[in-house]
Amino acid sequence: MGLLVTLCLGAFVLAGAAVAASARDGERIRDISIAVALGAMVMLLVDDLVPEAMEEVGTLGWPLAVGGVLAGVVVLVALDRFLPDEHHSHDEHAHGHDADAADSALHISIATTIALVVHNVVEGMSVFSLAAESLSMAVVLGIGVGLHNVPMGMIVYSGLRGESRRRKVVVLAFAVLSTFVGGLVMFTLSSAVDERVVSFMICLTIGLLLYIIVFELIPHVVHVPNRILSVACIALGVLAVAASGLLEGLA
Repeated sequence: MGLLVTLCLGAFVLAGAAVAASARDGERIRDISIAVALGAMVMLLVDDLVPEAMEEVGTLGWPLAVGGVLAGVVVLVALDRFLPDEHHSHDEHAHGHDADAADSALHISIATTIALVVHNVVEGMSVFSLAAESLSMAVVLGIGVGLHNVPMGMIVYSGLRGESRRRKVVVLAFAVLSTFVGGLVMFTLSSAVDERVVSFMICLTIGLLLYIIVFELIPHVVHVPNRILSVACIALGVLAVAASGLLEGLA
């Protein structure tokens, strides 16, 4: 049953993607998704990942903890450097501004998917482990994890609106199945999973999210014309993660 719970958590990512897909105004939903994700990621760092990493630093050690954070940043720096700007090649001069926005959204989408996959593998391991003790508590924890995956699903899809169906399916599949993969890891390798590996993955996620927040989300949000809408969406993202934290605390 633990594996089934982790598999069902992919529905939260799909729900966020469905919200983004159903919107007619692609530019508006992109701005909304990025603002909501900014609030969610900041809250996830402050309220969840950083405190957890601080608790685990004794197990991992400061050098590896800092190295994990830096590794997360380096991964996305490399991605930003080598990801091709495909939209520019289509019509660089005629649609320069639109191409810039599309490229930025695609970078954010792929970077968020990477961070989401790493984070959800760890969360899936936790949900599966708890299910062995109490299925009801695992469901509560799963809902908490799922709530902050909704805005992530929105931002993942919003950057893929202009992409091929195949690319959308591949990227969404990684995001949707990531929690299940974590559960599968615990199902097959529970006795061999080193606590230090999990702690390193948490630090890696922190580095990934820090890069996305500072170099991708904030620069986009500050240039959005509707500042009031941006602030409201950031607050919505914060509230979503705060609500998920309350549910995780109950578990």
